[in-house]
Amino acid sequence: MNENMDTAAAMPTKQFFVSMLTRDISLDDAILDLVDNCLDGALRCSNGSEVDYSKHWVKINLTHESFLIEDNCGGIPRNVAKDYAFKMGRDHDDDRDSEDETIGMYGVGMKRAIFKMGRESIVKTRFEEDSFEVPISATWLDNKEWNPLPIVDTEKVNVLAEPGTTIRVHELNPSVARLFTNGAFVNDLHTSIAEHFTMFLQRGLLVTINGKPVEPIRVEVLVSERAEGPSPYVYEKIIEGVKVSITVGLNTPNGVSSDDDDTPDFEKDRSSATSGWTVFCNDRAVIVGDKSRLTGWGLILPRYHAQYSIITGIVEFRSKKAESLPVTTTKRALDVSSDVWLQILNKMRDGMRIWIDYTNEWKNHPRSDQTVHWKDAKPASLREVVALASKRESAVKNGVVEFNPKKHNAVPTPETKLPTSRRITFSRPVDEIRLISKALFDTEDQKPSNVGETCFEMILKDLEQGGRE
Repeated sequence: MNENMDTAAAMPTKQFFVSMLTRDISLDDAILDLVDNCLDGALRCSNGSEVDYSKHWVKINLTHESFLIEDNCGGIPRNVAKDYAFKMGRDHDDDRDSEDETIGMYGVGMKRAIFKMGRESIVKTRFEEDSFEVPISATWLDNKEWNPLPIVDTEKVNVLAEPGTTIRVHELNPSVARLFTNGAFVNDLHTSIAEHFTMFLQRGLLVTINGKPVEPIRVEVLVSERAEGPSPYVYEKIIEGVKVSITVGLNTPNGVSSDDDDTPDFEKDRSSATSGWTVFCNDRAVIVGDKSRLTGWGLILPRYHAQYSIITGIVEFRSKKAESLPVTTTKRALDVSSDVWLQILNKMRDGMRIWIDYTNEWKNHPRSDQTVHWKDAKPASLREVVALASKRESAVKNGVVEFNPKKHNAVPTPETKLPTSRRITFSRPVDEIRLISKALFDTEDQKPSNVGETCFEMILKDLEQGGRE
């Protein structure tokens, strides 16, 4: 090349990079990215062994002045901090997670979250006995040059009590400061973490927000303990190096286990929160309870409505190559152009169709008629359901697991197709409903449907008793 030849600048400006990097991610997703980094740390420090998440915790503190996240998940090795952790992006030869099932692939999560929240931050870490901190200042942000960040040894009095990392962000952006003191935002963050990290929370991971523990939102389906009892649809296959597992069945109510009380799960009222499709990638819930065209509703399936609230489908993608997973950079949205996603949609449709037909067959029959078939049903996770299906010889062929409950008579059907029940719908003045509610339940706030049903049952009982006398 001619030494006197002019060259064109091709480096991104820091202001453009930082502003665009944070524009397409919500604040709660940015925080979830930081929690995800904590889990990746625990995974890397396990040296290939199974992680005991009950020994790990993540604490998040939100105030109008600062953001703080702390963990005891192993910390950042100094060589990783020097060469990788604070780079804006990931080099193609960075193979640190080649043997771990993570979903980080772009190398922007921690930086993007920090830039999203404020202009001053410090990352303090302890890996084994090595402790250091990396400040990211407003001065560094305002400087046009991409200068290296300083790595400063931590004073002994400030060393973390155990290996882990803390990230503190202050000089918060005004909109962020307002959200951190907004109760609705904090509640939504609780829900997001409960959904996204439900698998880790169920294994014992402790996550707290302002001192309050986050409880997992369980996504499970009902399966009978009897070999001939009702069972969900199951499909599992390795596609282009990605293990894909599917189950579709009737969901458990309100994300709780039947162990919580003596009422059979089938008798309880359903919550629609986990109805529809939930998709996991390497144990992270990318979407929960999707009922849109994204997962085929209104496209290859009927449009979702209340009749289908008892149906839940679960899909999981697992791979040590995060780039093979159908997930975007936010880790909370699907890459619907992914080939592995497109290949699995038909199987998702097949499984969901079985239980849509089930609701059509039973919609004019009372729930009590169905309960007989589900009396011993228990909630089970995707992995538990796949393990049960794998024990059936007829469900495994050439390394592919597929159990169609309809073909194995594992989908209950009514004894008659003729309707055995009808919906009663009528309206009455609110004052009258409250008056009867007060008389029956000693409260005016009982649901109108409960008031109407109780009145019907009282008259029916009187008639039945009169007929016996």
